[in-house]
Amino acid sequence: MFKTLSKIINFKTLFLALIYIFLKKEDKSFTTYEIKEDSMSPELQNEDYVIAINPKEDLTRGDIVIFKNTEKNIEVIKRVIGLPNEIVSSSEGTVLINSEILNDPWAQTSTNDFIETKLSSDEIFVLGDQRQLSTSDSRTLGAIKVSECKKLKYRYFPFHRIKSYE
Repeated sequence: MFKTLSKIINFKTLFLALIYIFLKKEDKSFTTYEIKEDSMSPELQNEDYVIAINPKEDLTRGDIVIFKNTEKNIEVIKRVIGLPNEIVSSSEGTVLINSEILNDPWAQTSTNDFIETKLSSDEIFVLGDQRQLSTSDSRTLGAIKVSECKKLKYRYFPFHRIKSYE
């Protein structure tokens, strides 16, 4: 019987269940999330598990956020590229912020050109690191409200890739 039980409940499942139970809060101040795509690789890979929190301070360029794509009814994880009150555009595969080239160390592929977007004081512009694979980002969804985002805080699984994001 114990061998059967051990096949059903492996260490990974037990660990993830314990994390969820201990960290679950009714106020929804954080969310756990399993990465199910490759648009943020190599930073976040398929089957990584992460925790995101309600941001306590303003988001900064390079932060990774989780938000809901209401068109597809799924949660999406992307990187903050454009900040409130900025103008974001693209030309010849390069992202421009207020008409200046963005130093973009996160981009793993070139960026398809997109229309200029002026962000209001409560919006950000997000892209995946793998720009050619990335969908459900600001190129298709438009600007994202800061209030609808949670900031990535920890990658807690797999164990050899544990990381804190500040």
